[in-house]
Amino acid sequence: MKVLVTGATGNTGRHVVSGLLDQNVDVRVLVRDPANAPGGEVVRGDIIDPAEAAEGVDAVYFVWPFYSAAGIDKAVKPFKDKKIVYVSSAAAEDGGFWAEVEEAVRNVTDDWTFLRITGLATNTLGWVPQAKTGKVRAPYGQAKRSLVHEKDVAEMAIKAFTGDHRKQIYLVTGPEALTQAEQVEIIGKALGTPVKWEEQPEQEATEQLGEEFAKSALPYWASLVDDPEPVSLDVATVTGHPARSFEDWARERFS
Repeated sequence: MKVLVTGATGNTGRHVVSGLLDQNVDVRVLVRDPANAPGGEVVRGDIIDPAEAAEGVDAVYFVWPFYSAAGIDKAVKPFKDKKIVYVSSAAAEDGGFWAEVEEAVRNVTDDWTFLRITGLATNTLGWVPQAKTGKVRAPYGQAKRSLVHEKDVAEMAIKAFTGDHRKQIYLVTGPEALTQAEQVEIIGKALGTPVKWEEQPEQEATEQLGEEFAKSALPYWASLVDDPEPVSLDVATVTGHPARSFEDWARERFS
């Protein structure tokens, strides 16, 4: 099998590349800057036009980095009848562009696997500069999230490539749902600096985050105060080990 990894320099893609290479899988990476390629055969290009990179591969780790499905049909067309492992979102359950991308993938192949993640632990890196001062000011500290370690996402993908996971949808989460305030405390512990959460008013958060992002993010975080993100056992079922904890992730990053 020859696997094309898109998003190869990203949080999950680089682990997919290294994991596949460790199993002696033939890997090709699609990157904008070859100097940043993590290994494998390098093709310079962009996911919006992957035709050249798709030639001769049997499977693709598919990352769609846009908040719109515009252009998705052209992007997936070169992968017709190939195995596609798509990094999706738990939000696809409710429709929207994530679901549109999944549908586009279904339209070109019957050999697909969707990894629907709640969110990556790496998304909390934006808090680190504030955390080093001992205080993080942000909205909805009591929102409970089941963030997943990027290595678990990569392992799920590798299992999908090397086993039979055709037409499977997996909910990929961490082992528990933690409040954002608890996540900040864990980051502080790993940094060796006690950190407290300071609740930020919505209007101030909107100005800081940008109106377009805040329009979707703030209502979602608000909903997680009383209705936490789900916790799934799919990581344990597919990989054979429990999902890595947020504490594991923080220690690896900062200790």
